Amino acid sequence: MKASETTEQIKLFTWARQQAEYIPELALMYHVPNEGKRKQTTGQIMKAEGMKAGVPDICLPVARKGYNALYIEMKFGNNRPTKAQREYMAALQEAGNMAKVAYSAEQAREIIRNYLARAEGFDLVNCEEALKMFGACEGVPEEVFPASPCRKCELYKENKKKGE
Repeated sequence: MKASETTEQIKLFTWARQQAEYIPELALMYHVPNEGKRKQTTGQIMKAEGMKAGVPDICLPVARKGYNALYIEMKFGNNRPTKAQREYMAALQEAGNMAKVAYSAEQAREIIRNYLARAEGFDLVNCEEALKMFGACEGVPEEVFPASPCRKCELYKENKKKGE
């Protein structure tokens, strides 16, 4: 499949599904199918159902860092947000949400990782790359990251042992 906004979104949601066991918030992320050409009658029905111009492609309905939710508008190549998208994103921000534009799956992942970071300076890549065995995470060694939030994480092996 040729690289496009669609392929980048597929990459992003594939990553989210792979990581959802250890970053459970990702299971809540969804795509808003608001784009594309449709038959006039289909478009009319969708508008009657509540479809609105400018709504971002992706929503992560998780409160973090003083925001209610995260919205991401995916673009590819030289595409830029439309006026309706810029206005809708500004309204979302005014309502207490974070709204960003991403031009690749990797850029969207970075936005999400930063938004969901479990501690200041802690990169969620640590959670993604940590060794996981038997439904538990081995965590990040304290000598690597002394302020690691692993000790508070319910998926961390040491915490799982305490609960057994």
